[in-house]
Amino acid sequence: MKINIDSRKELFKWGPISIKLIYPTGFVIGILRDVAKHYPWPWPPNICLFKEGKSMIWINQSSTLRETGLKYFRRYFLNQNNYRAQWKKFERWIKEYEALAPELENKFKSDLSKEDLLRSLNRLADLNNRFWLIVHVPEIANWGGEYLLKKELAKIDPTRADEYLEILSAPVKYSFFQDEELALLKLAPIKNKKELAAALKDHSKNWHWILNSYGGNRILSPEYFSIKLKGLLRREKAENIIREIKKKIEHNRKRKADLIKKLKLDKKIILIAAELSESIWWQDFRKGYIWRQNHLWDLALRAVEKNTSWKFGELQWCYFEELVKVVRGKIDKKEILKRRKYYGWYSENGKIYDFTDKATFQKFWQEYAEEKIVFSREIRGLLVSRGKGGIVRGIARIITDPFKEQNKFKPGEILVASMTSPEYIIVMRKAAAVITDYGGMTCHAAIVSRELGVPCLVNTRNATKLIKTGDLVEVDADKGIIKRLN
Repeated sequence: MKINIDSRKELFKWGPISIKLIYPTGFVIGILRDVAKHYPWPWPPNICLFKEGKSMIWINQSSTLRETGLKYFRRYFLNQNNYRAQWKKFERWIKEYEALAPELENKFKSDLSKEDLLRSLNRLADLNNRFWLIVHVPEIANWGGEYLLKKELAKIDPTRADEYLEILSAPVKYSFFQDEELALLKLAPIKNKKELAAALKDHSKNWHWILNSYGGNRILSPEYFSIKLKGLLRREKAENIIREIKKKIEHNRKRKADLIKKLKLDKKIILIAAELSESIWWQDFRKGYIWRQNHLWDLALRAVEKNTSWKFGELQWCYFEELVKVVRGKIDKKEILKRRKYYGWYSENGKIYDFTDKATFQKFWQEYAEEKIVFSREIRGLLVSRGKGGIVRGIARIITDPFKEQNKFKPGEILVASMTSPEYIIVMRKAAAVITDYGGMTCHAAIVSRELGVPCLVNTRNATKLIKTGDLVEVDADKGIIKRLN
């Protein structure tokens, strides 16, 4: 097996992140295997490694992501007709999901015959695969859009291209986190206890999935949202918080308009910037539907658990197609559960070569996943959010599991993580700054930090190894430099 990823060149790494195989399976099957049947260009060669059932790291050659992303960005974003057609596909999928999801939820909660269960599993798998075939477009296109815009901005001023990129790529639409918070704050004027309880119940029904992740899911109760609302109102009046959220979006719009005027940008660059901003927003928006579908997959796994000798945690290490074999009793459980120790794959041109042996895993891990550590007091990264700019100082805290560690994180501390995912929002809200090992201008940490107005540096490579919890850290939000002061 020839590996067309050169470890000596720049690599893009996503992770390590807590994950269970079942949740990103639609991406694996729909994108790595099937995308070439529907689009002109396959996903570039990829390595994925699951370590001891706890975390996963995803590896691509940065150059091939940019090259492929540029093709997608030009075809599906700069060509406005193609963009509208792609977005229409997504809108049709959303309507189909909204009609089918309640039906599948009721099915999986009921006593199903084996054949009914198989039909329901196949319907969910088909829905999920088609979802990924549509929404992988903004994800891969972001790489090309970011590269193209930075290249154009570097012609104007190479020393400030990253600064300009951060301003011009910022989304000007609400994220699903902002949408949820705005919806919750609208309940603040309700004084009648029964009316408020009913409203919180409806809110929970609509938003219970918001803190789901690839590592596992939870159903957020009306009580959870009641406590959250009280916490928000303890800080400020509802109308002030709503005004502040809206103000951030307007601030992004103004910064863009001012920069376009200052640099006298031509129509070509303005279009690239607008479409990159749209692509970044779309990539984030689709996550809401990933987490909604995760909830359905949990219900599906419970239904399979009820009909077989398999346990829920064991089923999380199956691909969708393997769940059908589980129900039919035509799969070797021992082979599946080997994935909980060492598991990985290499994919290229629609072919996926996976492995569970320790020797192959360690060979890939040592060559592609490990980073060489160069100790230094000064750490540099990509500045993706300036916040208010200037110098920010605080105590660093490394967080690997925000749900377990959220109470340890104190307001004003500096969050350090390999990368962030949606569940990190509960600690990011309290952070004075955010630092990650991996990521780019379009990553989760970048998007959320800009929403929150806090400085964020990504792609430091080794921040979690060079910084320790308790270190006094200084973040220069103008120069993109981190210093360990003690």
